[in-house]
Parts: sequence; structure tokens; C-alpha cells
Amino acid sequence: MADYKDIITGTISNIMGKVKEVAENPSVKDAVGKVKAAAEDTVGKVKEAAEGSTVKEVYDQGANRVKSYGRIAKLSLEMNGDYEELKRVYTEIGKLCYDQFKDAPEGFFAPLFAQVEEISARIERNEAEIEAMKAETACHQEEPDISVEIVADSVEDAAEEYKAAAEEFQSVVDATETEGSATEE
Repeated sequence: MADYKDIITGTISNIMGKVKEVAENPSVKDAVGKVKAAAEDTVGKVKEAAEGSTVKEVYDQGANRVKSYGRIAKLSLEMNGDYEELKRVYTEIGKLCYDQFKDAPEGFFAPLFAQVEEISARIERNEAEIEAMKAETACHQEEPDISVEIVADSVEDAAEEYKAAAEEFQSVVDATETEGSATEE
């Protein structure tokens, strides 16, 4: 049960980290700042327009500005998506370049290729250790050392115990969902 909660907490933390990362992106901050400045400017201009114009003119000016701000926000989000896509493409270019020149790196590529080889070796060592641990665990599973015996006085008692356990499990799931919702906000 603790693993389930840890997984959910970790996932929520990861999502919150990504949201924070996007929110702290300089282009997003810049866009938000521009929208705030434009909104403040608009309030001033609407007040000016209201003093010397008809209500329809003021409404039209406000509606046009709102449309513009909505378009700015939409374009900013599209740009952020494009930046992420660009990062993905750069990563793919880097992988292809590495594959092509890994046998004979030249110039400034040599130390970077050495880092890739070092990291790859660490990953392979860890994968081998994981496989060894899995194999060891599998050997011990052939000889069970834990036995479980379920004893109930009657079918009704067993049903009640099962129902209580199911309710307890559901309360843990509900609490976890509540914590997750609170973390998202």
C-alpha cells in the first residue's frame, strides 16, 4: 500500500515539477508579464475611452483587446510546444551524430562522447545488478518460506472481514486521491 502511495506521490511531484518548469520558462514569464502590462494599459485606455466615447465604442475596444490577449496567450502556448519539439529534434540529431561518429570522435566531440560511454557503462552495470537481483529473487521463490492460512469461523465472518478490508482499502485510495488533488492545486 505504501508503494502505491509513493508512486502516486512521486507522479504528482513529477507533474508539479514539469508545471513549475514550464511556468518558470523565461518565454512564459515574459508572455505573462506582457499580458499583465497590456491588461493594465487596457484598463487605462478603457477609462480614457469611456470618458469621451459611446458605450458601444468602449465595448468594441475592450472586446478587441480581449481577443488580442487570448491570441497572445494561445500563440505563447504554441511557441512553448514548439520549443519542446525543437529540444526533441536536437536530441535526436545528437543521437544520430553520436551513432555516426562514435568510433572516431573529433575535436570538441571527443570529451562528450567519452561522457556518453561512461554513462552507458554505468547504466549497463546497474542493469546487470538488477538482473542478478531478479535472478536471486526468482531462486528463492521456488522454495516458499512463507505460508498463509486463512481461518474464519463462518462464511459470514469471512465476508464481513473481506468487506471491512475492502472499505479500508477504499478509504486509503480516497485519501490518496484527496492528497493528490490538494498537491495539484
